[in-house]
Amino acid sequence: MWDDAKQRRLNELRQPARRESLSADDQQELETLIYELEQTEWAALRPTLSQFLGDQEALAADLGQLQARNAVFGALADRYADLLARAKAQLAGLTSEREALRREYERAVH
Repeated sequence: MWDDAKQRRLNELRQPARRESLSADDQQELETLIYELEQTEWAALRPTLSQFLGDQEALAADLGQLQARNAVFGALADRYADLLARAKAQLAGLTSEREALRREYERAVH
């Protein structure tokens, strides 16, 4: 477990290490303290990281569902567009036929 005494010793060892070489024993102690500090930090971060990974997996699943739903809506939109185009073509044909009948009626009346 990391404590104030270890932090003080780490700070003490870092100061000379920046300016000059440490003895082999001090260098080993510094490396051991840094390793222990890193392990303590990872132990503290691990639950949060695990939660983030779980959240990320859940979001990825949600995204997959939304993309699948979006694909269905896209296909429906394409079908509606096709239906509308066919309806417009049919309406144009019927309008043309009605106009032809109106002209025929006008000729018959006059």
